[in-house]
Amino acid sequence: MNTRKILQTDLQQMVFLGMVVAMKIILGQISFGPTIVKIGLGFVGSVLLGYLFGPLWGTIGGGISDLIASAIFGNQGGFFIGFTLTAMAGPLIYALFLYNKPVKIWRIIASTILVTIIVNIGMNTLWLHVMYGLDFNAVLVQRLPTEMIMPWIQMIVIYFVLQAVSRVKIKK
Repeated sequence: MNTRKILQTDLQQMVFLGMVVAMKIILGQISFGPTIVKIGLGFVGSVLLGYLFGPLWGTIGGGISDLIASAIFGNQGGFFIGFTLTAMAGPLIYALFLYNKPVKIWRIIASTILVTIIVNIGMNTLWLHVMYGLDFNAVLVQRLPTEMIMPWIQMIVIYFVLQAVSRVKIKK
């Protein structure tokens, strides 16, 4: 594929991408818990970016959502590029499993577990270690209970969200 074909998109798709990015930003603000073990709904936006827009635009949308959220709401501890990479990695993983593919439970389970291990446990714990100088293992121990429970809840939410979205005909 050439670059022009990959980057080609129409205005309607870009507007829709902007709406999903805005939704991701808003859902990302609905969370509770301390910074180290924050629980929220931002994952729904990441799933939708990957599912609807694929690896390239989903990843770009994830990065844009983090930059806009940082500019509007600020971040505790200031802006950190690592969390922007995290915001890009989630939609990328979801896209690799879900974009232009039938909604299957095994795809939801595999993508959610990979996002949990790579993004939530791996990358986010590393960024907290780097930003705040906290002991990596201590942060990991604090985050693991949440990361052992939340993916199962997320899988159920993802399944129902994707079932609803897949029933809606989106003109491409």
